[in-house]
Amino acid sequence: MAAAVQPVACAAHCGNSLVVQAMQLSLSGSPQALLPNGSFAPLAVRDAALLAWLALEGPTSRTRVAQLLWPDSEPEAARNTLRQRLFQLRRQFGDALVVGHATLALADGVRHDLLDADDVLAGVSHEVGGEFAAWLGQQRERRHGRMRSSLVELCDMAELARDYADALTHARELLALEPLSEDAHRRVMRLHYLAGDRAAGLLAFDRCEQVLKDEVGARPSPLTLALLDTLQANGHGEGAPERRLPAAVLRPPRMVGRSDDLRAALAGWAAQQVVWVVGEAGMGKSRLL
Repeated sequence: MAAAVQPVACAAHCGNSLVVQAMQLSLSGSPQALLPNGSFAPLAVRDAALLAWLALEGPTSRTRVAQLLWPDSEPEAARNTLRQRLFQLRRQFGDALVVGHATLALADGVRHDLLDADDVLAGVSHEVGGEFAAWLGQQRERRHGRMRSSLVELCDMAELARDYADALTHARELLALEPLSEDAHRRVMRLHYLAGDRAAGLLAFDRCEQVLKDEVGARPSPLTLALLDTLQANGHGEGAPERRLPAAVLRPPRMVGRSDDLRAALAGWAAQQVVWVVGEAGMGKSRLL
């Protein structure tokens, strides 16, 4: 039998003063409350939903909260169920979490981790539907978008600095966030190639191909297949047409036997002349350009 959580006394005597200890809520992951004695109390799904809403949206009328948390119930039944949930919360935590009658709000001093969190109620099942489920989806999407932008920026900065190990760390985090994103898979492939680890880049493509096949029943896009060609060429391909500079340009193929032609082409370019490259098919004109 699980241990019952006793009502929490959120005040302590300090000399002749009464010092109120603030409650700390963890609502970004598995919902729980940190008690003043240092222990954690898990929160039921709808209790966590109520607290997350009040934390982000502020004071809300009882009627509105009841509609949000029990959208499939009749209004009177929803209000009765809310009354019972509030009774249980106050029995467990006193007035340390939720206060108010007609309008509900978090108690003064209650702290939570949602302001800068990357998720809201992560891992919580979609037990609460309706408008609350839509709101929760928007909150999660907004935070995932913010996290994605931050990871992309960090990855690009590390790549520009040619710190491919650091760039790969952020690229893998981005892939974990968006496992179905081909762009994220290509980023990992590309960085392995730039770091000189062709084999790891090929394995990254295999994982991409398998995920797309298993999850969405699709094949890799032409962009991904073009990058695969660069990896398979073992340093002798023309590079993939990425939006940024292709990997084969940042890590160019060796120009064996083309040094004179390359110097002539560069001299013409510097003189703002038109440069013509002619020759039989297969002689490496595209690679030279």
